Amino acid sequence: MASSAAALKAQFDLHTRLYNNALTGVSDAESHSRNNDHVNHMKWIAGHLLNTRLDLLTKMTGGQPDTTYGAQFGRGNSLDPNATYPPLEELTAKWSNSADAISEGIGHIPEEVLDSKAPAQTPIADESFRGMLSFLISHEAYHVGQLGLLRKLIGKEAMSYS
Repeated sequence: MASSAAALKAQFDLHTRLYNNALTGVSDAESHSRNNDHVNHMKWIAGHLLNTRLDLLTKMTGGQPDTTYGAQFGRGNSLDPNATYPPLEELTAKWSNSADAISEGIGHIPEEVLDSKAPAQTPIADESFRGMLSFLISHEAYHVGQLGLLRKLIGKEAMSYS
């Protein structure tokens, strides 16, 4: 495994675990809690992260993208307080079930592919495929952090790193 791919895979695997840890013990009803009208609830964030993994990361690692959740959680969509979202249990199960294949794909991306130009631009200076994957993994870190904070706001203990 190339060293760049190994580092990206390690971050991806960490986020897989932290997503699950942030949502452990959170009921479906609790996942709709918002401390004000200007933030997304946990379920929307969980769905948005899942959608990004199933669509973009799967596509980038050579798998078949799954756009099941794109209409609700895709880029440019925002939380609709009146919408009916899939059960939190469905989202977390699909997250866990998809993780190994994507992780394996990241771990086997050749260095020359990582060095190639990314298929789309991201907000970071590195325009390579590696830079795009780095951005997507950073995107996960950002939203997992939100899940951790929202978890505390509903009275749960802090998210575990183990």
